[in-house]
Amino acid sequence: MRKNNLKSILLVAVLIPFISFAQIKMEKVNLLNGKVEFNSPTELTKMTDEMWAFKYQNKPKPTFVVSDKNGGVNLVADTTNQSASESQLGLWKDFQIEQLKKNRPDLKVLNGGVKVINGKKVGYFKFITQAIDQKIFNYYFFTIVDGKILLFTFNCIEKLRVNWEKSADEIVSSLKTK
Repeated sequence: MRKNNLKSILLVAVLIPFISFAQIKMEKVNLLNGKVEFNSPTELTKMTDEMWAFKYQNKPKPTFVVSDKNGGVNLVADTTNQSASESQLGLWKDFQIEQLKKNRPDLKVLNGGVKVINGKKVGYFKFITQAIDQKIFNYYFFTIVDGKILLFTFNCIEKLRVNWEKSADEIVSSLKTK
């Protein structure tokens, strides 16, 4: 038993530097003339028009979109024309899930809700979908800016989820709106 404890202590001593080294660095981003502020991973850079066209075909490019160099991790923010109040965020979340399920029968919702972040209500839900060759972890979160819904989507291939979900939670927790 003492031998196993010693092995555990050595394993932790070896892994701790790597775990802290692997922490993802963040930088502040401002959108919509300073009305929105959040942290974005420095590892994600502005997605090129070519990569956007390849991944999303004819969809218009959003207000903010960053990606890792391989396109396996993405963060998107875009304004919508959907008028709403904070009290409607839970209903809007439910509506979005139902709409996604209509188009994506493979959708598996992990969790979701509405929470207060930096004094403002934010709706969110996490889910898994199937791409052609692998599963995708998705994290939608949204809030109200100027009476309209501002929608963020974070996604990564599922095998990267263990590395990125905590960072996605940090992005959400950093969200500030005026």
